[in-house]
Amino acid sequence: MYSLSFIIGLVGNIMALLVLRRKRTGLAGVSATRRLLVNLAACDMLVVCVCMPVNLGHQVYNAWVFGELLCRAVPFVQAVSVSASVLSLAVISLNRYYSVHNPLHARSFFTGRRTLCMICAVWSISSGLAIPLLFMNTTQTLTLLGVTVTVCVESWNEIQLKQRYSFLLFCSLYGFPVLFNLIISVLTGWKLWGTDDKRTRDSNTFGAKLSLSRLKVRKRIAKMVLSLVVLFTLSWLPLYVVDMWLDFNMSPSSVETEDQEEVNQVDHRWVLQGRPFALWLGLTNSALNPLCYCFVGNLHRSAQRFRKSYQQKLSSVFSLNPQQSSVPIGISKVPELVPYNRSQSVKHRSVLLSDKVSKSLSSVTVCETVFD
Repeated sequence: MYSLSFIIGLVGNIMALLVLRRKRTGLAGVSATRRLLVNLAACDMLVVCVCMPVNLGHQVYNAWVFGELLCRAVPFVQAVSVSASVLSLAVISLNRYYSVHNPLHARSFFTGRRTLCMICAVWSISSGLAIPLLFMNTTQTLTLLGVTVTVCVESWNEIQLKQRYSFLLFCSLYGFPVLFNLIISVLTGWKLWGTDDKRTRDSNTFGAKLSLSRLKVRKRIAKMVLSLVVLFTLSWLPLYVVDMWLDFNMSPSSVETEDQEEVNQVDHRWVLQGRPFALWLGLTNSALNPLCYCFVGNLHRSAQRFRKSYQQKLSSVFSLNPQQSSVPIGISKVPELVPYNRSQSVKHRSVLLSDKVSKSLSSVTVCETVFD
């Protein structure tokens, strides 16, 4: 399972980064939503390249074989990347909310410099929340039935501190951000699907078609953001529930009866056996996000354009145009004079303009639009 998730996540996030960072034709920079999606893909790449291989090795060997440094670094990187992902989703949801409710204010507020400052703030907050894991994680050597096993565990002086820190992470990295993202996404969708575009559909003017096209793009982006939020919510919920249950039920308690102790051992065993699957499900979220970009956000169309432009560049470098090579050397074609007809020329220009408008409207996708 880890191998399949690793391959899908690695290929998908590399393609997402290549397509999202490509400059659009005729536009000079990258919009705020594209920058935030690039940041989200970078978080997913961090999870795929660092956390997945180490957790796979840990599951294979049933022990910690990666040393003290990775014992401290891997949980920290995992917590930072997950925190940056959910906070990036919160900024994306806020950006889409303002883009729908107040487009002019959104363009003036979410400038390139402010978007980069928001991304830096996301990583700073994420690192600050996860920094205790650098000091509390350590390796311990256990001897079980004559076999020495090295494990990576969190070593806290008091169990109450660990419980408070786990509850803080649950609220700040899952509870509040997920609730905020769901509320903002629902309000954005309510505004978009509550817009009366019947008058716009009946009109055939260029402005009406452009407005209808922008509305369709905004709806598509809203679906993509809501899908990302739902995927994050469902992927990480089991792991947070399991860790919270273990922190608050496996703590050393007072005197217990033998029956209660046997029941608790059975419950702990069942939860501990289910934790690896919950961890894999949470990490797999980083592999599912590129699929959401592709199928919900129509990123595959931009990827096809990117591939065609790359092939055209290669063909122009290594080969010649067959139409150019078919003309013999030394023979030049003399252009024929065609009589000018004003009515046909005007008609031809109007047909070309309508075709160009229809093509431009039909080719608008999530990665080729201005995200206004």
